[in-house]
Amino acid sequence: MKTPPDDLAQRLLDVSEQVLGATPPPRLEDIAKQVGASRAALYYYFAGRDDLLAFLLSTHTQAGARAVRQAIDPDGPPEQRLREMVGALADYLAHRPGVCVGLLGALGAAGKMSEVLKANDEHIAGPLRDLLDECRAVGAVDVANAGDAANAMLGGLLHAVLGRAMAETDPTDPAFLNRLRDQILRGVVT
Repeated sequence: MKTPPDDLAQRLLDVSEQVLGATPPPRLEDIAKQVGASRAALYYYFAGRDDLLAFLLSTHTQAGARAVRQAIDPDGPPEQRLREMVGALADYLAHRPGVCVGLLGALGAAGKMSEVLKANDEHIAGPLRDLLDECRAVGAVDVANAGDAANAMLGGLLHAVLGRAMAETDPTDPAFLNRLRDQILRGVVT
């Protein structure tokens, strides 16, 4: 997969919620029409729909990581940073339920999930795992394995946001997001 130019990448991101949340996922030709590009242009950058889906999910993972970094006070104690990180992840996902759909399965059958999981591990799960280890070192959390705990926390966030969106209940409701953050943290905080 080649990296598309910024303007095309942005147009693709602008429709990513519809693309990632669609069942069945749209064909590359349909996506090209949505973003005002030729089919040949998309095939130049992506071998097929699965490559495009991997690009969208990886790009959202990186954007989510940036949002999290901006929400965290780097000088705060580990447990405060954990609270800020979980809250920022919940907020980011709540505003992008299509990303939740994509992360939970759009690429699983296509064999591209490993690429998305690698990006998720590098940008989201890895930093969460490291922060959990840091919190464990100061006695702020009780987890046997930070990697397992990070995966469980991320899975809980994804499912809660998606479940709310599927029920056509606002996943961006601040009261819901606060309850979700607190519930996720209750599973690990001492």
